[in-house]
Amino acid sequence: MPQPTIRPEASADEAGIRALNEAAFRGNVEGGIVDGIRGTDRWIPDGSLVAEDTDGAVVGHLLLSEGDLVGIDGAVIRRIWMLGPVAVLPDRQRKGIGRALMRAAIELATDRGQPLICLLGHADYYPRFGFEPARGIGIEPPRPWRDANWMALRLPAWEPGLRGTARFPPAFPG
Repeated sequence: MPQPTIRPEASADEAGIRALNEAAFRGNVEGGIVDGIRGTDRWIPDGSLVAEDTDGAVVGHLLLSEGDLVGIDGAVIRRIWMLGPVAVLPDRQRKGIGRALMRAAIELATDRGQPLICLLGHADYYPRFGFEPARGIGIEPPRPWRDANWMALRLPAWEPGLRGTARFPPAFPG
């Protein structure tokens, strides 16, 4: 099966992205996250990626957004990139679409000089891209999540002194 084209979302994709997230997650939370970040200061230009099939249909979506890394005093140390949601149409899963989206997101973050990407996700999926338990590198989760699910990917711009607690953009559920 030919691999889809990965590209930044266009305004014409918005309804399709919402429907795709609803189908992939069987609910409206993840689509609401994307809609809630779109147009805010947490939106990363070209960070909302779609996988477009050969017939032009959007079959996958990945969102990168800006969160905060805060110190012990609660002050923002810097903005960091957060990954999620990642959605692929149910009938197209396990065909390399998610992998293509992940590779494009990692390449974008690397090209933009980001030190890391954080996410909350499936322990058996994200490590294949180099994600590891974030606490082990000094990045605490915003809530008491399991180490197996709270992960970070160190990129070439990573510096070992970068430590703190991550906060997702406000559009993510509390």
